[in-house]
Amino acid sequence: MPIFGMYESCFARIFELENHVAEKTGSNAFSETLGKLKGRKPSCTMLRLLAYFVAAAAAFMLIRGAANDLRERYVEAEREYEENNSWTVTALEGGARLVRGMKNGVAYEYVEDGRILNGVSVAGIDLGGMDYAEARAALLEDVQKRIEDINICANVDNTTFLLTAADFNVSCDVNPLLHRAFTIGRENDGTDLYANYLTREKLAREGVDLGDYELTMDEDSMRPIVAQIAAIVDKAPEEPYVTLLNLVGGGKPGVGIGGRSDDLASVKTVNAPDGTAMADIQFHYGRNGYVLDQEDMLRKICDAFYSGDHDTELTLELTETEPAHTAEELAASFNELSRFSTKFSSSSDYRARNVQKAAGLLHCVVMQPDEEYGYNDLLGPRYEKDGWLPAPGISGGKEYIDSPGGGICQVSSTLYNALLKLGPDINIIRRYHHSIPGSYVAMGLDATVSYGGPDLVWKNVTDTPMLLFTYADMSRRTVYAIIYGAPPADGCTYQIWSETVEEVAPEEPLEIEEPSWPSWYSHQTISARTGYNVDVFRQKYDAEGNAVGEPEKLYQDKYLPVRAEIHVGTGPDSLPKPQE
Repeated sequence: MPIFGMYESCFARIFELENHVAEKTGSNAFSETLGKLKGRKPSCTMLRLLAYFVAAAAAFMLIRGAANDLRERYVEAEREYEENNSWTVTALEGGARLVRGMKNGVAYEYVEDGRILNGVSVAGIDLGGMDYAEARAALLEDVQKRIEDINICANVDNTTFLLTAADFNVSCDVNPLLHRAFTIGRENDGTDLYANYLTREKLAREGVDLGDYELTMDEDSMRPIVAQIAAIVDKAPEEPYVTLLNLVGGGKPGVGIGGRSDDLASVKTVNAPDGTAMADIQFHYGRNGYVLDQEDMLRKICDAFYSGDHDTELTLELTETEPAHTAEELAASFNELSRFSTKFSSSSDYRARNVQKAAGLLHCVVMQPDEEYGYNDLLGPRYEKDGWLPAPGISGGKEYIDSPGGGICQVSSTLYNALLKLGPDINIIRRYHHSIPGSYVAMGLDATVSYGGPDLVWKNVTDTPMLLFTYADMSRRTVYAIIYGAPPADGCTYQIWSETVEEVAPEEPLEIEEPSWPSWYSHQTISARTGYNVDVFRQKYDAEGNAVGEPEKLYQDKYLPVRAEIHVGTGPDSLPKPQE
């Protein structure tokens, strides 16, 4: 059995050696011979055993010689392989390296100096042989040139807006392409230098462009610019509007002259009680406006920028917008809100003319929402050179003397009552009562004015305009104040009245001695007047005329009593009567 085992072992070793030699040399010369020997089996007889032993010994010697030959051929093959597949790396000045080698009998050599390989370009810019600083500078120079060439024009409504790189806040990151440019051809550094060599040769021969870099813009920085353009080109629609045409003459220059006729929608005439046409309320059509679609503009700018169309013109459309209301709606919203009148039948002609002049200056006033209006501002100073006539007016709170514009307090008091009847829609900011109650209006409902002194000031606190019309009917000696506007939603109205709560008697007359007058002569210069404390009330009524709640007390006026003054002569009876 040991002999048979040795026999099998020999064949196994021989086949192992033969396979190794065949792998190195490509020869299978012994395969068939050894195969034949391996397939035989010895017989059981001694003779046959001896024959097998001799044959085995002969085969062993033969195989041993073949194995030695295979070993020599294997060593030679390994030597030849090493000579044809070797490399060296030699350090050079400046950190460069010289790579030399042999691959399958082909010699190769190149220098690794850390620069971009020849044939490599980015965005058409040849970067071969450049170091990092040079390559970055070359790309940034191109970036800067492209940025300087950005000129996108936006045409809106015959206006051109030029957008440059400064508007876009342009930026560019060239680092990813630079990194790729430095790594291409070096994928196998330290592993397969020959493959690296072949890549370099192919790059130098055929070249490769790594693509274009991308300019980016900051959309958020563009939004304020687009908004600024919109602010320039946007035009808000013009709402229907009102103008007033004075039909009774007089008035303030530039006021009540009417409006355009080409956009006139309708007219509403304001009549005095006697039928006189005081003024025309003219209702005008509005006009459409237009707005810029800012998001659409931003999208078109971004599309042009990112498509590389940096020198182009964009045409942007405006969207038309309509007024919120129509002229018909405006006309329907204006109705008479309040009116008040007082008579001046006992007035002198001069006083009557002052009343007429004051009414003319208040006529056709448009009281805009949330604006203050002052009686003195509307009438201006009162001088004779300006047409104001001398007429009685209160002086010093005790007596009447003639002064230019005397009588205009009747117009301010008439207006004051018309304003009070508007309820809380009018805010009375300043108002003063007379020192002497007038006869043309109830106590507590008067309003005295004096240029540079007491004034009547009010404000329209609604969100729509109100129209003031004042007119002095000279034939009936009556002055009117009429106010138009949008009626309150609840249809409520207001009534105003006053009640005297106390009368205050004046003191005994004051006697003033006049030594230059005869003792038998006296003259009363100031008449005694009773004082009054007066409460003013306002009552609200619903649309059906029913009282709403209790009357509201607005304020109390106090008219001080006036003490009479009598000048009494104390001189000799022989003195002449003084001139009065």
